Amino acid sequence: MGSERAHRGVAAAVAAAGLALLGGGSGAAATAEPWWVPLGLRGQAVTAVVPAGPGLIVVAGGRQRCVALPGGPRAPVCARIPGHQGEGGGPRWALRDGRVVEQGPDGGSRVDPGSPDLGASARLLAAPAALRGAVVAVAADGTVWRRAETGGWGRALLLLPAGLLAGPPAVTGVAAFDASPVTTAVYLATDGYAVLVSTDGGDDWFRAAPGLPTGVLDIATDGAARAVYAGTRDGVWVHHLQGLPAPPVYPQQALLARWLGIAAVAVVATLAALAALARIGRRPT
Repeated sequence: MGSERAHRGVAAAVAAAGLALLGGGSGAAATAEPWWVPLGLRGQAVTAVVPAGPGLIVVAGGRQRCVALPGGPRAPVCARIPGHQGEGGGPRWALRDGRVVEQGPDGGSRVDPGSPDLGASARLLAAPAALRGAVVAVAADGTVWRRAETGGWGRALLLLPAGLLAGPPAVTGVAAFDASPVTTAVYLATDGYAVLVSTDGGDDWFRAAPGLPTGVLDIATDGAARAVYAGTRDGVWVHHLQGLPAPPVYPQQALLARWLGIAAVAVVATLAALAALARIGRRPT
């Protein structure tokens, strides 16, 4: 698949059909659990999330906090946020001075020959262990790039404007299971389109965010817990890998409001169409 396909933009990203691929056929963590579940700090913007053993380190309101995970200690002890926000264990790929570098087992490193210049302030990179050689990196200007397993680079995604008065949403985070081949998925956090996911190294993208706030500010993976954590403008959320997605769960009042909204839009559109037909019918022939 060439990079030109990637310029289909968010039209492909909003397709929900890719949700069934995210679990990689490895079983469900909790079959009755919604796709995304809130963990805490609702009403607060969470700008950083880092798995920390039995707890989760987050930054909310400019303060570092520790969030307890289900099944873990109620008050886990959290360390300071490490420099690398992935799973740890010595990542093979990294960003240095705006270029993607490959780090060898002996501690040495080299700039990947085809790496684009992402800008000195570029900081977002993910490389799923299940796709050896595949890398997704975000340039300082928000452009998403992908490295194929064969080594070639190309633009991976073009985010379209969120509306007539708003530009494209910011890409705020990217994550993958880089320490163990749990799944091939790469998770892209955006402040406007929630979470986009690719299961083929960044060539095709789908929106995978039922129930999740649209403003996602950071994202992280935890291979041991088979979980993805999202820091959002409305608290911190978790997705446990599932073989098949559970349908979104809406409270009865919220579901009623959605149907009333859909019905109202349909009525307005019908009245507008009838009015237009009436004006056409009154025109002299």
